[in-house]
Amino acid sequence: MSDMEKKALNDQDVAGVAGGGASGNFWENGGMIFYRIASNDTLSEIALRAQVPQSQIMKLNPSIKNPDVIRVGDVIRIR
Repeated sequence: MSDMEKKALNDQDVAGVAGGGASGNFWENGGMIFYRIASNDTLSEIALRAQVPQSQIMKLNPSIKNPDVIRVGDVIRIR
């Protein structure tokens, strides 16, 4: 996905589309919300900040087999 295709979301945007204030690691592309995992992130914390169930993130990202094991720099779909 090119930088031209993705729209960075600020905290106010995320509140509207992803459901909560968060860092600039959230963005929208094609009506879907994505997040780039940062250092010290946990899946439960990301879910809490985006105000979506952790189970939803797991379902949208079948490559995540263990919610306690996520990698910095990976991009996950939130919605």
